[in-house]
Amino acid sequence: MAHDLHDAGGMRLRDGWWVLVAAGLLCLLLMGWALAPALLRMVDRPPGDGASIESYEFDLSNSVIEPSLIEAALLHRDMVPVIDAPTVLDMDEIETLNATRSTRYLVSKDLVIGVEINGRARAYPMSVLHVHELVHDELGGLPILVSWHWPTAVARVLVRDTAESRYGISGLVGGGNTLLYVRNPDDRGGEALHSQFLARTITGPEAGDPIETRPHLLTTWSNWKQLHPDSTVIAPDPDLKKRYKKSNPSTYYVNDTLLFPDLAPGTGPGPKAWMTLLETDDGIHGWAWSDLQSRAEDGIVQENGYVFRIGRDPDTIEVRDAASGQLVDTRHGLWFSINALEPDVELH
Repeated sequence: MAHDLHDAGGMRLRDGWWVLVAAGLLCLLLMGWALAPALLRMVDRPPGDGASIESYEFDLSNSVIEPSLIEAALLHRDMVPVIDAPTVLDMDEIETLNATRSTRYLVSKDLVIGVEINGRARAYPMSVLHVHELVHDELGGLPILVSWHWPTAVARVLVRDTAESRYGISGLVGGGNTLLYVRNPDDRGGEALHSQFLARTITGPEAGDPIETRPHLLTTWSNWKQLHPDSTVIAPDPDLKKRYKKSNPSTYYVNDTLLFPDLAPGTGPGPKAWMTLLETDDGIHGWAWSDLQSRAEDGIVQENGYVFRIGRDPDTIEVRDAASGQLVDTRHGLWFSINALEPDVELH
């Protein structure tokens, strides 16, 4: 009987060890599962070390801008969650979305980048662009890239070569402004760099080649709706609500902090002065928004054959050809970056 009890107790002890071993293995498996994404990101992290521009593995040859203007801005490539295929909403769907949210998606004074191509109009809310910066879209049958770089306040609408081509954020800047590259998932490394502000390839064998652009309007949602009552709008990512709320850079524009102190200009307007640039046959012309605002009569300034429509609260500038009334493909941005990339601009 004692022998039987001893065996039974031993079996219970051994059973207990197996339970502990199994529990330990389960914990290790759960930890491995939880850490796997982070470990995979470390193993397959895109090129870049946040310091050396060579570490990002782009073709830096034949640079058409001063090489010293190219700097590391992000820790590595592709840190920004660009949009490759936006969900598009019509006006009724916007009203439905607004009604189902505690905070409305779009209200009258919200800023948008508005684009109209071949009779089709679409708005890209700044609240979304602050987070994603690049939106690959097709509008009026044309593949486009709607881009926004908040540190330099530059928006450009670029025409993509094909509907399949996709851009990425390089993690580098040129003159403080974001540098883009064309993504190739099958062959990473050695890509050329493209300047968003200049709309130009700046390195590689095709350095200097321009990128086709389309006019855009930085305006309020209420103004865009009035101009284009049938406009569509890109939708937000429902998984990024908190990030959208925390990504408004408005305080950046009213303080003295420069992300790239070496670019502080010695002359002209203040480093963060908002500017509008027009390129004509006789050169590049620039106007400070503060100057246009002080000169405006009933919100209008007419100069050099152009009509500048001045919006306040929030500030906007709309430029149209005085004769035709057509929207002009202007560039807006902050003076510190414009001064670095377009040093020959004629200020008015």
